[in-house]
Amino acid sequence: MNSSFFKNKFFRYILFGLMALIFVFLIILVTRKKPVSEKEENLPSVVIQKPSTGKLVEAVTISGYVEAKDMIPVVPFISGTITEYPARAGDFVTKDTLLAKIDDAPFRQQMLQAEAAYFAAKSTFDRVSNLYKSGATTQQNYDSAKAQADASKAQYDLAKLQVDYTEVKAPVDGTILIADQAVGGIGNQSQPVAVLADLSNQVVRLKVPEKYFDLFNLDREKLQVKVTRPAEKNMYEDAVTSATIENIAPYVSPESKNFVVVCHLDEPGDRFRPGMFVKVQVAYKSYENVPLISLKARKMDGSFYIYDQNSGRVKYVENTNPPIDEENFIVPQEYADSYIVLDGQNFVFDGQKVRIFEEALDQANSQVGKDK
Repeated sequence: MNSSFFKNKFFRYILFGLMALIFVFLIILVTRKKPVSEKEENLPSVVIQKPSTGKLVEAVTISGYVEAKDMIPVVPFISGTITEYPARAGDFVTKDTLLAKIDDAPFRQQMLQAEAAYFAAKSTFDRVSNLYKSGATTQQNYDSAKAQADASKAQYDLAKLQVDYTEVKAPVDGTILIADQAVGGIGNQSQPVAVLADLSNQVVRLKVPEKYFDLFNLDREKLQVKVTRPAEKNMYEDAVTSATIENIAPYVSPESKNFVVVCHLDEPGDRFRPGMFVKVQVAYKSYENVPLISLKARKMDGSFYIYDQNSGRVKYVENTNPPIDEENFIVPQEYADSYIVLDGQNFVFDGQKVRIFEEALDQANSQVGKDK
């Protein structure tokens, strides 16, 4: 009985082993890689292009906003009702141009009172002074009358100055950026009647990442700055001007890990205004007469493919971290005369035979013609 049991168990093991081997064999048959067909119609299509010789500039591009270097809020030195308000945003004004007029009636009344008090005190002082010179009064009376006259004169001068302050004038030449008051409003020192700026003196304050600190400080004289304001598509060309680095912060903010660089716009013209969004390109190295190809040729890992005309196959080229700009990268010199896959590189592998897109398109068009 024991012998029969062990025999049955042995046969069961053999049976299970055979079934496992058959199962593995079937999996191999189903999943094994079949040879890729290289029939013309099954080949992937690619777009190829030879590098062009040109100039490439390595640069750091940082976004920012245009600011007037000096913005001057013009506030009245007195409070009162605004009776005239000729200021208009966008107007260019010269120094001492009237921006607002505050009701001067209360201040003129105060001036008249101060004037009367002053003339009375001055008259008293003149009389006491004559008596003092003739010895008819004391030094104390003379000093008291003189002090009273001086105090009245100071009050009178202050009253006249307040009348002058009712006319709020531009302290410098400049363009009015903000003028949001109105006739009938209350002018006071807490709110400016206008904000002026010199639009020929504009800057961009850049918040530059810490990793570029040495670049800006050690190579400052070599850096070339270009400021671009993107224009509306299909309407105008981008506004572009050069800029000069005016100041580099000597420290890095521990919170943001940035440092501030102030760039002065060389020729802002009429197309740059405070508050506008701009892109600032800081070029630090340039390459002349080098083979260039569009960044579209690169894969996600930076590699690319070249095309061999003789074999019709593509060759994989590893990423060598070449210099790049916003549009192109420098092709290694050994591939300067090679065709580079510009499109379709994500659907091929090293050594694969491919078709050129133009040839594939012509073939497809001819086939359509035959079908008709």
